[in-house]
Amino acid sequence: MTPEDKAIIAEWYRNVDGEIRIGLIRTEDDRGKQIQTFCEDLSRLAPGIRIEQEESDGEQLPEISIGQNISYQAVPSGRELAPFLDILSDRAALAGKLPLSVREALSQVRVPAMLRVYIAPQCPFCPQAVTLLLALAAPEGLIYLTVIDGTLFSERAENDHVRSVPTVILDDQFRWTGAIQLEELVHMMLTRDPSRLGTDSLRKIIEQGDAAGLAQMMMESGKIYPAFLDLLIHEKWQIRLGAMVAFEYLAEERKEMASQVIVPLWDRFSRVDDQVKGDILYVLGESKDPSVIPKLKSVSNGPYSGEVLEAAIEALEKFS
Repeated sequence: MTPEDKAIIAEWYRNVDGEIRIGLIRTEDDRGKQIQTFCEDLSRLAPGIRIEQEESDGEQLPEISIGQNISYQAVPSGRELAPFLDILSDRAALAGKLPLSVREALSQVRVPAMLRVYIAPQCPFCPQAVTLLLALAAPEGLIYLTVIDGTLFSERAENDHVRSVPTVILDDQFRWTGAIQLEELVHMMLTRDPSRLGTDSLRKIIEQGDAAGLAQMMMESGKIYPAFLDLLIHEKWQIRLGAMVAFEYLAEERKEMASQVIVPLWDRFSRVDDQVKGDILYVLGESKDPSVIPKLKSVSNGPYSGEVLEAAIEALEKFS
């Protein structure tokens, strides 16, 4: 951390009241150590900041989290430091800087919006872009923002085909490079097709405990969202459970829609582990569609583990 950054933090902290908590996901690689060192320096300069640390589960990248909806896969420094400190100390003030028309439009957002903004340390336009996006996310509603240093996390930038910064990506579907028009961005949040939402967006709905709301969204669309199928076979049990609860709501209200999962889930059956196989069989049984009976019987008579055989038998019992 430069002497200039230390002076900025010290000056900022003079006007901070109370304790501030931020999260830190730790990894042992070099960039994880850079982010951890920044957090340690920050807490020394601003003793009221509490760092709640957790080790990466092996898949998580190192990051700083602010509240429930903002994360930094970056080391805030130079001109990027001021907006980071602003969101730490006064979310309401930052949100209040948005034009009234944008604030009114944001109040109409009903579906989680996953935003990523790629930046670079020497980019002259990135701090302004980050400031605007932090203001959008400041109310801690349905806007989820990740600030990513594309030079530090080059594999993410490459995967997202980022060629210049700042680049903003919404739900893996829409992107903007350069100057950001907030009205256009929020308009896209309001008018996007929910059936095209990515796995991360649907996962947020599940994690918020709104499985019924997700089921209702799909019923209104009249189709199963493609990304919903990924949740039903997700490697994490809690995510699968939430998706199965959503499916139960849907199967109860719209039996004909429940049948839409049969073919795609059966296609995935042979490629997943036994726990997920068991959950697929449960979902097939919950569909109450007689066309799944031959599939369930083939499993119950097949060379599967006891766990899978038991799940197949239980699913068949729903048709007796």
